[in-house]
Amino acid sequence: MLTILGIKLSYETLVFLGLFLGSELIGASKLRDNSVVQLILSGINALKPLRREDDQINKIKQIFKD
Repeated sequence: MLTILGIKLSYETLVFLGLFLGSELIGASKLRDNSVVQLILSGINALKPLRREDDQINKIKQIFKD
C-alpha cells in the first residue's frame, strides 16, 4: 500500500488508475490510429478477464429461490 496525500491506495488500484487514464488519453487523441498503439491495445484487451459476476449472482439467486 502507498499513502498519497493521506489516502491509502493499493498497488492494484494505482495500476488500474494508470491504465484508465492512459486509455482515456489514447481515446481522446490521434494515437488511436497508430499501429503500435493498436497492437498494445489489442494485447491489453486480450488480457482482460472474462466477466462472470452476473453468472455468480444468478446462481445465488437460484439457490435462494429454491
